[in-house]
Amino acid sequence: MKSDSPFSKLPTLSELLQHPTVQGVVERVNQTTIAQRAAGFLEELQTSWKEQGGMPTVGELAERLAHRLLGRADHSSPTVNATGVVCSRRWRAPLAENAMRELLRFASDYQQSNQTMMDRVAATLAKLCGSEAAWIASSYEAAVSMTAQCEGATIVSSPLIGLCNPSDFGHVHVDTISERVATGADLVVVDGSGLMGGPRCGIVVGRKSLVVKLREHDLSEALAADTMVLAALEATLQSYRTPEQAVHQIPILQLLSAPLENLQQRCERIAPLINECESVERAEATELQSVWLDAGDSQLSAASWGVVVRATDGATDGLFNRLEKAFPQIVGRVEPGQVILDFRAIFPRWDQHLVAALHATS
Repeated sequence: MKSDSPFSKLPTLSELLQHPTVQGVVERVNQTTIAQRAAGFLEELQTSWKEQGGMPTVGELAERLAHRLLGRADHSSPTVNATGVVCSRRWRAPLAENAMRELLRFASDYQQSNQTMMDRVAATLAKLCGSEAAWIASSYEAAVSMTAQCEGATIVSSPLIGLCNPSDFGHVHVDTISERVATGADLVVVDGSGLMGGPRCGIVVGRKSLVVKLREHDLSEALAADTMVLAALEATLQSYRTPEQAVHQIPILQLLSAPLENLQQRCERIAPLINECESVERAEATELQSVWLDAGDSQLSAASWGVVVRATDGATDGLFNRLEKAFPQIVGRVEPGQVILDFRAIFPRWDQHLVAALHATS
């Protein structure tokens, strides 16, 4: 490799293994496995990035290496969500870092079914929601099915509500779990990966007598959340003990609370760089009105900012498809003659990747 090659500035494999993102994996994977899975990593990565264009950041390198050491399938790819939809059952929401650490810790050892953990997490949930009791099912669908057994009870099933109200961040008011409980619902059922920002699971809170009935049901043990889900949920709930921390630690809340001015600045910085791509006729930073919560039967919209991209050859669908084939793939919105990259749901760490991916389509 020539000394003036941009890849000569990349960290060595030894340096990457010391990166905090990778270190947690290194401590839990045996050395033989690390040696086997890390072999050829930088060489393969250089080839793929030369084909795509652009340069990886150290953080991106560390994330790719951590996934490789964990044995993640090559065909599995994260997605840059440029649709603007922060909360939807279509997407598996990103977990908070402390939840991911707990998942990794639990996944590295044998675990027994732990009723004590269920009791502890349920007690934390009940306290945070202002309810008498709580129970956690393996999925939202399982929770809905179980609560259907409580005939005569007032049951509110709203998969996408959480513990924080989006109105706190300037969005439309959406009742929290606590508010639903306070207005007289006997049971409230939500998805843990909705506005809660935790793992996918079915959360049930409400009257103690009804929750006890659920826990004593013949199917309760089979449908209850497993230990790993409970571990991730417990770590997520820890952030909510201090609301100020939750906004900074829960990824979905980070996105919702990002000021419009910040989104505008990012778009105005990125648009000129995208405009330089040969495959792009024009890229403009534009204020948008877009859907941020998609509950299927209802949608909520708010102001946002994005970059509107028009292809030089007018082949909008082709540009959209090429972005979907990038690594990580980029999913935006297609409108007549243009692709919209809505920054409401894009984490700042992906900004450079957007530019590199569009240059790679040229």
